[in-house]
Amino acid sequence: LARGGVWVRRLNALHNLASIDTLVFDKTGTLTRDAFQLIQTHTRSGIEPGQALTWAASLARHSLHPVSRALWSEARTRAEAAGCLDDLESLSTRHVHEQAGQGVSASLHLPNAPAMHLRLGAASWCASPLLAGTHLQVSLADEAGWLASFELAEQVRDEVPEVVAALKRMGLSLKILSGDGQAAVSEVARRVGITDAQGACSPQEKLQVLQALQACGHRVAMVGDGLNDGPVLAGADVSFALGQALPLARSKADFVLMGGQLDRIVSTLLRSRQTLRIVKQNLVWAAVYNAACVPLALLGWLPAWAAGLGMALSSLLVVLNALRLAQNLPASPQVP
Repeated sequence: LARGGVWVRRLNALHNLASIDTLVFDKTGTLTRDAFQLIQTHTRSGIEPGQALTWAASLARHSLHPVSRALWSEARTRAEAAGCLDDLESLSTRHVHEQAGQGVSASLHLPNAPAMHLRLGAASWCASPLLAGTHLQVSLADEAGWLASFELAEQVRDEVPEVVAALKRMGLSLKILSGDGQAAVSEVARRVGITDAQGACSPQEKLQVLQALQACGHRVAMVGDGLNDGPVLAGADVSFALGQALPLARSKADFVLMGGQLDRIVSTLLRSRQTLRIVKQNLVWAAVYNAACVPLALLGWLPAWAAGLGMALSSLLVVLNALRLAQNLPASPQVP
């Protein structure tokens, strides 16, 4: 698994993975790439789009969320083109606080102006209107209410539709849980081939959905990459984090996909099932051999040298059988 780019953090997870029947995905940065393109900016009357982006970027620079990084990158690109990059980077923000699953709040101090208390994040958290359409929506608000909404286009990872198809052929039920708006989540779900998708989920709501699945007898694996995925990654029977995930998400995960390629989930699942099959074969062989040979040796019908030789050969057979796990699995997530 390590040669294939999968870091196994907890060995017992390899056993648990073989028995899962449900796999839950986060959306942003997991099914989609962690790079976004700003499509359109909607603002309150009297607020210029460029001004709103500058204010949002002053908060976004303090967050590691992929959407925040995209806003900060876009603002830097525009400021550099306009020759005012120093002005953007000199903006002073204080009392920065990031709330998992909601967004970032801070006080923005502008020259010759009173401090602005801003929030950047989910529409519900910023009390902003929900826009029509299927793009990802991020909102900015001040003490008076909604200031701006930013629509960002997200790109689905190339390998995801094939991975989803392979996991379905393996008999798994697939689900998406995301904190983004339902329209954006449903659109990504449609593009990758997952029918069960739930948006506008807080970290606690994600965990409640997972626990409800477990209460119904399901064995659930979770795949995520963000700060707000920590609780649900810890609560899942098995969890995967992408290699670029935040340290907290990686610390809660059983497996880390170092290359960030989701097709490694399929190969890891195949490897876990293969491992469990070989373990069972070895246990059955050991039980049959001992059940047959130990009574014969006790009755004197089996010479000591033959019993010793048989035990050595039995151990060798078990080791050789286990060595089959060293064979490489197919690189493509195709399931026979």
